[in-house]
Amino acid sequence: MRVAPGIVLISTLALFAAADSELTTFHDKLDAYVKLRNKATEKVPPLKNSATPAEIQQREQALAEAIRNARPNAKAGDILTPEVKPLFNRLLKGALKGPENQNTRASIKEGNPKHEKAPGEVSPVIHVNAVYPKNAPLSTVPPTLLLTLPKLPKDIEYRFVGRTLVLRDRESNLIIDYMKEAAPAT
Repeated sequence: MRVAPGIVLISTLALFAAADSELTTFHDKLDAYVKLRNKATEKVPPLKNSATPAEIQQREQALAEAIRNARPNAKAGDILTPEVKPLFNRLLKGALKGPENQNTRASIKEGNPKHEKAPGEVSPVIHVNAVYPKNAPLSTVPPTLLLTLPKLPKDIEYRFVGRTLVLRDRESNLIIDYMKEAAPAT
């Protein structure tokens, strides 16, 4: 059975329109989080230029607590919504499957707590609003994958823990959302 070219074009356009809507929602939710973090930041004293490592850590902990208080009912899927998950799965599958992406797959295992841990390092417990432990490795997210995934606001980053994709706030060191089984099994 042959499919008319017009039907394929309409199907492709519908797919792009759905993806655009999902991405808009994803970015709106990220923007809302950044606004919430900015308000929480105002409640935490700023660091001096001569801040010690202990003072930096105290501020980070105070900011994490202020964010937790501002979003006490936060849960997985608030930012990485069920509607956007299929899009992320398609993007990750395309970027990680096949022999041509072997180096990218190997790269996301570098520093991935489920694949590489030095003595004394731990695997983070993945929960929304949980602190990413300082003694847990941070996975590599290669530039080719960052170019594939939706762009994130400043100080928010993608990380992998096993196959779980984590959104981590670098400023507060909080896990702000995650998606289990985001990366295809390798």
